[in-house]
Amino acid sequence: MAENLFAGNPFAKMFGDLNAPFCDTFKNLAAQYLANGEKWAQQTLHWNEKATAWAKSTPLASVFETQRVVAKQAVELSSGIARRLWQLEEKNEKKNEETLAGQA
Repeated sequence: MAENLFAGNPFAKMFGDLNAPFCDTFKNLAAQYLANGEKWAQQTLHWNEKATAWAKSTPLASVFETQRVVAKQAVELSSGIARRLWQLEEKNEKKNEETLAGQA
């Protein structure tokens, strides 16, 4: 509905054309920020696994493993939501291409 409202407006078209380079810059910035955040989260999860290795033969092992699984899912979910909000689907497209190539 909003697209129909601004479709014939020359000011909206001019404003959109002027802001296009800024939008691309912000998208690239968001992509780098998300990639770095995911990298740090994965490193933290790996460190957590090393730090709790002592508990593998104790009853606490399942608690630590559950904690890691939930944290990993939270990272994947939040980064997926952020990528969809910023319309950064390149990571999912690469995964889909790799999956299709593996099936062929």
